[in-house]
Amino acid sequence: MTVIRRLVGTDAEAATALDENFAELLEWYASWPDGEIRRESDVLLCWSGVLFRAINAAALARLDPDLAQDRIGEIAGWLAERTDRWRWLVGPSSGPADLAERLLASGLIQVSDSPGMAIDLGQWQPDGALPAGVTIDPVVDAAGLDAWREVQRRGLGLDEAATEAWFTAHRRPGFDPELPLRNWVASLDGEPVAAAALFDGAGVAGIYNVCTVPEARRRGIGRAVTAAALEDAVAGGLRLAVLGSSELGYPVYRRLGFRDVSRLRSYATLPPAPAT
Repeated sequence: MTVIRRLVGTDAEAATALDENFAELLEWYASWPDGEIRRESDVLLCWSGVLFRAINAAALARLDPDLAQDRIGEIAGWLAERTDRWRWLVGPSSGPADLAERLLASGLIQVSDSPGMAIDLGQWQPDGALPAGVTIDPVVDAAGLDAWREVQRRGLGLDEAATEAWFTAHRRPGFDPELPLRNWVASLDGEPVAAAALFDGAGVAGIYNVCTVPEARRRGIGRAVTAAALEDAVAGGLRLAVLGSSELGYPVYRRLGFRDVSRLRSYATLPPAPAT
């Protein structure tokens, strides 16, 4: 029997679901050997064990305004003890209301500011047609993950060290089809050119790690591989999909039917390495 998952009725609820899904994804990356998770009453801290900024983070911070400055120093110190590749995520669930300003005053810099988006899957209808020459396959073995790594390297512009760290984070779990994080690769005339991921967490589908290599962009391939992830979410009984959009991806997600529900910002102590 299909289990009906979380369905939210307002943009504010969808924004909260995105924050929670993202936090669960960070915990998942940090749950493998060499990772570390610290859950406190006012913040979630995750160290993945690999040097990739996107998955070493403070999230869901809800700090007491009277204690916030000291707590910011403590939280930043915990992360800095483990890596210089970390960030602090600020979404609509974060507090106090001026947390972003307090992070800046503490010496952090803003490294990203992107739309948080959502789509009600009960109203979503896939168009079914793939662009000419395109095939889409789930990543189910080492060969598929090698193709995924090359797409991520070229699509995100990663250097060698970042590529290897990102690959390590995804190689550790193996290929159990029941894992909450699942990846797809789209190929054009047999060459891998795009990828997308689905994370099943907090009762919703999180869409992550979508990218297309430069020469294959604006052909509908990114949209097609994202749709493959959404179809999997629907088949699993999920009712809402959420994501944080890049500038390149925003028009793609709007055409798929996603709507803006929040802003997602991140802060760090150093300028970010490319695409990390």
